[in-house]
Amino acid sequence: MPWPSSRRCNTVTRNNGQAGLRPAVLFGQSAVLWLCLLLGGCAMLPRTVAVSAGKKERLTAEFTAMVARQQECNCCLDAQAVVAFSSIWQKGTLSGYLQAMSPSYLKFMALNPLGQTMVIFVTDGDFFRYVSVLDAKQHEGSVAGTTYAKYAPAGFLPEHGFYWLIGRLYPGRIKILEVSRDLENEGYWFEISYGNGTRSIVLYAEEQGVLLRHIVVNDKGEKIFNVLYGDYTNSSCPLPGKITVTSLIHNSTMEIRLTDWLDSPSFTKEDFSYDAPPSFERVFVQ
Repeated sequence: MPWPSSRRCNTVTRNNGQAGLRPAVLFGQSAVLWLCLLLGGCAMLPRTVAVSAGKKERLTAEFTAMVARQQECNCCLDAQAVVAFSSIWQKGTLSGYLQAMSPSYLKFMALNPLGQTMVIFVTDGDFFRYVSVLDAKQHEGSVAGTTYAKYAPAGFLPEHGFYWLIGRLYPGRIKILEVSRDLENEGYWFEISYGNGTRSIVLYAEEQGVLLRHIVVNDKGEKIFNVLYGDYTNSSCPLPGKITVTSLIHNSTMEIRLTDWLDSPSFTKEDFSYDAPPSFERVFVQ
């Protein structure tokens, strides 16, 4: 099967203090990062102050309207992407492009300085494939498997991966539990529940009408997932140009920067289905 063509040329920078990261090593480090943003969050809960009943009612109406408007936005994303990751083992940067479609489809292609494909990651929210071109190897497995479970925090739902990426709440009936003002005046915190055993604490920027942060807390009150969003586009359906996922586990951080968005892209599920050439080694992970 021929390599999927890239819509634009990008560069790949690799840095761990040596000559560069081999794709096989990247699977152990960056591939798991691309399993739908798998780094768990250990963020501190925000410091807040109470708001009046009248203000809470007004903010709740605004927040509910924002969520409703987001459901009418375009289903797809196509942009240049720079992914920087850092851990106690090494750090590096991959450049290429990222495509996504609701509710769970993601594809990332990292390119070398000549614009040639180096790494491919695709997922439909049920299964994933990670292809290292230079190593002629394809890793694949289920997001319900033990490999995925080893890295994925309990609060992350791969069937809604698209919404995590673009800074929006995934569809479903939500219950607003509490509204408070951020102590640093960055916005208002909404504590919400989908009734699935976890609760989310999201930072709402009233003037922009976007989310700046999303923390997931389990039923034991433990912080299990943390994402920050910034550099939003100025449009009726703003998209974050910077997504940061942090974890105290192994001091890991991943930052995604998106630029050069295509206007109103459209995909089908076939666009997120890829299989490496027959000569590639297949590695099935549990």
